[in-house]
Amino acid sequence: MKVTQRSSREGFTLVELLVVIAIIGVLVGLLLPAVQSARSAARRMQCSNNLKQLGLAIHNYHDTMNAIAPLRDRDDTIFPSDWNTQIISWRARILPYMEQQPLYDQVDFELPQWWAGSRRPNTNWTIAPVVVSAFRCPSDGGNGNVNWTDPTGVRRRGHPTSASYATTNYFACTGPDAELRWNGTGLGFFDGIRHQNATRRGTTRNFASITDGLSNTIALSEGIIGHPRINANPTARAGGNYTAQATTYTQTDNLCSGGPSTSSTNARGNSWLRGYSSNDLSFNTLMTPNSNLWDCHRNSNWAMYGARSQHSGGVLVGVGDGSVRFMAETVNYATYRALGGSFDGEVAKFD
Repeated sequence: MKVTQRSSREGFTLVELLVVIAIIGVLVGLLLPAVQSARSAARRMQCSNNLKQLGLAIHNYHDTMNAIAPLRDRDDTIFPSDWNTQIISWRARILPYMEQQPLYDQVDFELPQWWAGSRRPNTNWTIAPVVVSAFRCPSDGGNGNVNWTDPTGVRRRGHPTSASYATTNYFACTGPDAELRWNGTGLGFFDGIRHQNATRRGTTRNFASITDGLSNTIALSEGIIGHPRINANPTARAGGNYTAQATTYTQTDNLCSGGPSTSSTNARGNSWLRGYSSNDLSFNTLMTPNSNLWDCHRNSNWAMYGARSQHSGGVLVGVGDGSVRFMAETVNYATYRALGGSFDGEVAKFD
């Protein structure tokens, strides 16, 4: 009798293969959001650590100098007739307290970031491209540098006609006020300008002047590099009073109007070293976090820049006591505005 043997089957049927593919697809669909969420949380944690490092550096600077680092400073004794020649940002002053002493030693505080016209050679442009990781939030991707070309095409002393400079995501709080002030009159944690001049010496602020309390005052927050919602030529409202404080969202909106800036030099966070204008220096609490309102500035002393981030739902802020808080986009406007003031008597608490 002939015996037939059944051949053993190898591989999958089409139906089984489709089932496996479907299961893998479901797993990927379930895991991918979790992975993205974990990465986002890790970036936010690093951003928080950066702000803590900056806050600690500000405190260590204060312990050494008995003063808060000036928002920007210049030495009038070098070129007293030229207001714009020597303006370096607050970040450069705290470099030694961030384990960046070698970089600090290369900063020439008697000269500006870029050039000094026909004056002595300036080498600050050689350190301007140096990326300081603590000045960058990993959630705001992209290159840590932007390129700049001198529109005049003229090679100035010690400065090339084009250069690269390192960007920053972290900005100093100047309070619920559109004007950058000095001599201790600014309402924010940081004051305007420290002048090194026998006849015009700016007042440096210390922690004792923060009468609203360090734990009730915002010192730092985030900004998005090159944020497009910047209007460099605002139309002033409120009777032309550029120092007017807004008390409502509508009044804030009315302070500025117009379209976005087309100038790369006005882009947000272009340089951690430069201290000339608000787009590189500071923010105020005239608009709530991640606001749809325009960022704008009239000149180097008047601006309205909000705190912005790539984090979902709000921004991280560095508090005067060195702690870091998450500030939601839905924060009460009056509370947020008050938290930006340091000695105005409007004491508000973080939730």
